Amino acid sequence: MGGLSAEHEVSLATGKNVFEHLDRSKYEPIAIKISKDKKWFLNDKLTTEVGALKVCDIVFNALHGTFGEDGRVQALLEYYDAKYTGSGVCSSALAMDKLRSREIFKLSGLSVPKTLKLRRGNNYQALLNVFVNKVTNFPVVVKPCSNGSSVGVKIVKEKSKLDKAIEEAFKVDSKVLIEEFIKGREFTCGVLENFDGQSVAALPVTEIIPKRGHKFFDYDAKYKAGHSDEVTPAFIDEETTKKVQEIAIRAHQVLGCKAYSRTDVLLRGGDIFILEINTLPGLTSNSLLPKAAQVARLTFSQLLDKIIESSLI
Repeated sequence: MGGLSAEHEVSLATGKNVFEHLDRSKYEPIAIKISKDKKWFLNDKLTTEVGALKVCDIVFNALHGTFGEDGRVQALLEYYDAKYTGSGVCSSALAMDKLRSREIFKLSGLSVPKTLKLRRGNNYQALLNVFVNKVTNFPVVVKPCSNGSSVGVKIVKEKSKLDKAIEEAFKVDSKVLIEEFIKGREFTCGVLENFDGQSVAALPVTEIIPKRGHKFFDYDAKYKAGHSDEVTPAFIDEETTKKVQEIAIRAHQVLGCKAYSRTDVLLRGGDIFILEINTLPGLTSNSLLPKAAQVARLTFSQLLDKIIESSLI
């Protein structure tokens, strides 16, 4: 837990929650923390990568964002032949890159928002002008290509504020996405492997309703109590529920994800658009996946069991 990303504190919260809820009749957990300056700690004592990993039978990966969720720590763990929870190197890297994953989703017949990718240092102004004037219209969404927890995401309503939003997003990532703004209802759906008699099963769908002035499900709306309503199961008809669940399962499968994931979508009219898939969804006390699992009659400890068991297959 911890790590190098902007989601360091969220990762610590996930790690702490996992640590506290692991069934002590089955596991003997130890805490491995990685500081923002790349130092490794084993039960709060300074150690090395090897020193931390050699004592583990399996690593429960609670590292959100850069390094933890983008395939890099997965590659490190595989280098040391350490078993770990969740998706592997390739699927983690693809899911973290929102544009690459959207290209795969689109090829597999799923709907995604119209998107333009900008790279820091490139002369992208002409492409940007065509995109915001011809391909789509304002408002647009500006977001880092490979980041989580909505860090650096802005909804831009007018051209005069676009350059500043892009500049802010470039502080988070060297690649930035400009995306059509889809006004609709936001839902998320978790997926668990080897659950409910199925090799891949969808959990109940959750509707996310930001409040307190939040225009979308941003960082504060995600992690501050009372800043959003999260309704599980969502108030949608059975047909729409099944469509969202099928999309979440398909997204999980086409990227080759493992054990668990959570897919975020937007519903506009009868159309469902994938925003992204999370290969390492939050497991804090406020997180969406544990709440959906609870509706599916899984305690948090049982959810952790399922993640560990399916990761070892």
